[in-house]
Amino acid sequence: MTQTADHQPVMLLEAIDMLAIKPDHWYIDATFGRGGHTHALLQQHANVLALDWDEAAIAYGEETFASAIQDKHLILVRANFTHLQDVSRQHLGETQPQGVLFDFGTTSDQLRSKERGFSFDGSGPLDMRMDNRLGVTAADLLAVLTEKELTKLLFELGGEPKARIIAKRIKASSPKTTAELSLLIQQVKGPRRTHLHPATQVFQALRIAVNSELEQIEQVLPIAWNILAPSGRMVTLSFHEGEDRPIKQFFQTLESKQQGRLLTKRPLTPTETELQRNPRSRSTKLRAIEKIA
Repeated sequence: MTQTADHQPVMLLEAIDMLAIKPDHWYIDATFGRGGHTHALLQQHANVLALDWDEAAIAYGEETFASAIQDKHLILVRANFTHLQDVSRQHLGETQPQGVLFDFGTTSDQLRSKERGFSFDGSGPLDMRMDNRLGVTAADLLAVLTEKELTKLLFELGGEPKARIIAKRIKASSPKTTAELSLLIQQVKGPRRTHLHPATQVFQALRIAVNSELEQIEQVLPIAWNILAPSGRMVTLSFHEGEDRPIKQFFQTLESKQQGRLLTKRPLTPTETELQRNPRSRSTKLRAIEKIA
């Protein structure tokens, strides 16, 4: 039906298992990325409506999954998942999906992309936009934020313990490229002592801010819940506390109102085998909930 996707998402088997796939029913992969989840869904004979706002992801998907698209088992749409309701209505009509899956992480390809400013290895523009149609870049943020505002951003969105001194250095030196910013951070924090690059938390914070990632998570959760079929399931994969917090609160509210049944009283986390394969998955949390009919 389709070629094999070249990216295996974190906790793939657990996510697909939680969706409890019903063959020939529709499922939404709201964060297509490199198509790892979509590929697994298609293998279980699900029909998939997949979204991504990254132009490169859609181009890759149209080539890799051409046969599934032609056979009408896959609908691939370039759109931000906050437009999920309109996209679902346009392509599925009155059909309600049996499951909605969100993987709020970034793909390895995106993180390695020097040209788009996600990578701290090599030199590229301070861009960091997931969608090049967005107006504000990381460079714009660094230029307009005050030292105090930047300190708050780096600490709250990246958990950067040296946020204050890094913000002070940034405002003093005005780095123009990812290489300049990465070097500045390394000069503050010293050489790498763990598997994480010293610039990881700062780059994460800027990426989240540029793309309004946390605001979008809060916005999309009720939208996805409203279009989900009775007895359907929503599965989320988050990668830091800022992402997980609104998901946890939303799911708990649904349970307290007896609208949803929690499938994960505590979030699932990666196995030791997965951690060895992908150390970056350590912070991953999987949550799932079923809509009460």
